[in-house]
Amino acid sequence: MDWSHLGFDRQPFRPAVDPDAYFPAGGHEAALAAVAAGFARRDPVVLLDGPTGVGKSLVARKWLEHLLPDVPRVVLPGCRAAAPAELLQPILFDLGEPYRGLTEAELRLAATGRLLDAAAASGYPTVVVVDEAQHLGRAALEELRLLGNLETRGGAAVFALLVARPTLRARLRRPGLEALAQRVGVPAAVPPLSADEAAKYLRHQVRAAGGAPELFDEAAVAAVVGACGGVPRVLNRAAGLALELAAEAGATAVDVEAALEALDRLGLAAAEEPAGPVLLPHPGRPAAAGRDEAAPARVPKNTAARKRTA
Repeated sequence: MDWSHLGFDRQPFRPAVDPDAYFPAGGHEAALAAVAAGFARRDPVVLLDGPTGVGKSLVARKWLEHLLPDVPRVVLPGCRAAAPAELLQPILFDLGEPYRGLTEAELRLAATGRLLDAAAASGYPTVVVVDEAQHLGRAALEELRLLGNLETRGGAAVFALLVARPTLRARLRRPGLEALAQRVGVPAAVPPLSADEAAKYLRHQVRAAGGAPELFDEAAVAAVVGACGGVPRVLNRAAGLALELAAEAGATAVDVEAALEALDRLGLAAAEEPAGPVLLPHPGRPAAAGRDEAAPARVPKNTAARKRTA
């Protein structure tokens, strides 16, 4: 699709993690600060959690960008390790070390040696970011705890950032994982956006892609925000589809009709408009016949949501 038709330099509302389009919402900034504080304290493990789609991976990526280039790092984007070997192998792979054909004990020795050497050479612990960490098995979590015990004269050799859904926090309260739970620093949570933040988020994403913030009219923004629950991933899907529908219709802006149709196609229910205050007749003026003149007639949603044609 030619996004330049709507004034964009690139595709807006990209589904992938996009640090260039990071929006500094209050909850995201607080989580970012909490991770940075955990690293400064050299906590062995920091848990960064939140509901699906709120931007946990993006916060982790932004934090990595703030690190000095001398800090060694390993990023495991979707680790589903059950056994220790399934965790150690991708760590060694990301560090550029041999990992094939080794027993679990050999993998552990290789990872331990490499991590200790990296800490001694750089003066920093190796940052190990495990995304989707709720999928780690108990044995893999225990292996991560053991890696967190590695130390040099300069301090810890590993700093683990677990990016996960809230289910992992609940698991850490269960018997058998107390040792790891005690090593987790203050957990950092990424909440959904407030309604005001969600509206600003949409306009920020438009601006980040080179578009004009007023491309979405107020009614369209209100419709998308009301249906998406403050979840950036859902906001991206709804706003991106609304833009496509507007472009297909030859429009130069996104109106409420395009927004409502996008929500309908995605199976997202538009929020009901709250009832306004009851308007009483002026004491010195007779009430208008039929209905109060001050109360405008409401347009049924199915009228606004009629199908757009190219």
